[in-house]
Amino acid sequence: MSMTRTGETASKRRWLVPGLCVVIAAAYAAVFLAHDRPLAATIGAAIMLAYAAVLVVFSRRSEAVALLREDERDERRSMITTRAAATTLYALVLLALTMVFVQLARGLEPGPWGVICGVGGLTFIVATVYHSRRY
Repeated sequence: MSMTRTGETASKRRWLVPGLCVVIAAAYAAVFLAHDRPLAATIGAAIMLAYAAVLVVFSRRSEAVALLREDERDERRSMITTRAAATTLYALVLLALTMVFVQLARGLEPGPWGVICGVGGLTFIVATVYHSRRY
């Protein structure tokens, strides 16, 4: 693979997350405007556009921002992203399990929290089996 292609791919990838922020800003605006909530539409879109602007402006000055923007990757940055994703997953699993027990303590069904726990647990099992055979 030529260096030009790699450079072009990296350049396109740098704009993926800010571009996705613009798409999500438009989606926020559309959903809230459809429900006749112009203030929420403006605030939701503004937050996403501000996040995109921060990514674009500060990604050259801050490695953390560059990681959030998905700038060029190396093994170290990939490891940081993997660890951050794992930490996020642990926090979400802890939240979902806590909410299941809160619902049960209230005498209610686990509801969507139970579904999230079930899907998360099943995904973890399948991914563990898959990756243990792959590597």
